[in-house]
Amino acid sequence: MRLVIVFAVAFLLAFNSLRADLPVNGKLESDTTMEEIQRMLEGNGLQGWIHGAVNEYSQYVFTYRVPGNFFDHYEFPITTENPEVKKFLESSNRHDEVIIRGSFLANGAPIQHIDAKEIYLYQKFEDGLGHGKYTHEAKLPEELEGKTELKGKVHAIVDGGKVLVIEYKDAIIPVVVPKPELAKDLYRNDKITLQYKLRKHPHLPAHVAVDVSKTNPIVVTDSLVKWHMKQGSLTGTLVLFPKSPQVQFNVFALQVVDNDGVKREITLVNFDDPKAFEAIRNKLQEWWDEKPQNIINARNKYLNLNVQVKATGTFNVVDPGQANMQILLKGPENIERSK
Repeated sequence: MRLVIVFAVAFLLAFNSLRADLPVNGKLESDTTMEEIQRMLEGNGLQGWIHGAVNEYSQYVFTYRVPGNFFDHYEFPITTENPEVKKFLESSNRHDEVIIRGSFLANGAPIQHIDAKEIYLYQKFEDGLGHGKYTHEAKLPEELEGKTELKGKVHAIVDGGKVLVIEYKDAIIPVVVPKPELAKDLYRNDKITLQYKLRKHPHLPAHVAVDVSKTNPIVVTDSLVKWHMKQGSLTGTLVLFPKSPQVQFNVFALQVVDNDGVKREITLVNFDDPKAFEAIRNKLQEWWDEKPQNIINARNKYLNLNVQVKATGTFNVVDPGQANMQILLKGPENIERSK
């Protein structure tokens, strides 16, 4: 039986939007074409990273990055009929570096899927924090069955709005959009109410389609771009995005949860003064290390439930694909413990 994998984009980043909180090495190189990627995939293999591996939903996604250019990257869902590849994927983790051989699947999807024939581990990723493997809260497709509406946030907009990827609770769900104009102007992390129909194929991972028979099938209830350049404060649980093969140091954020249970992360940064940014990170790291008793794995990040932080500054949303909204801080004096 074919293992079907969903497309899920994380860190659709613009260079100007995250130049300091996600520092990378290397010089910029020319874009790699899809034809070149296909030749490598069908030849000696394509080297990249596991972007996501969710056994509960049969979701596995591969990231290829153009050498030397962190911001020129492609995400591909993986599908396979090879039991050895399936076994490998089930034991893989985010950021594992791998070499994959196969071909693009001719399934008519807006997103190229890799039909994997072989996959090999190049380098295992360990973040060194040791807080255990994550178990997903959302039960799919069961929680989508018998319903027609959900509240969540935008994870990615693909191919001019033909596909919308949303986050529902802690699950990533691909959404087919029959009318791309409904989704093309959304921003990542916009909070939305979606009218949907559950698709019968594939059963896993769960896919839905926008119910275009409704008058307003996608309603933005909180548009992040409207926060841009406003001054303010937010209080939330301290979040750590650990240093990884792509990121030089730990990145901190706040997690804010609204009345509908929609969770958003807001990155704490200073782009203008490297010394001030380092002082901010050092202060947050001290708070993180002071109370390690209640740190939990939260999928692609960690939360310290014992530390609540209030941050005051300027909200920054400069690109529709920006990973998270940011609070631009002048210095460590703009953060304070509230718990």
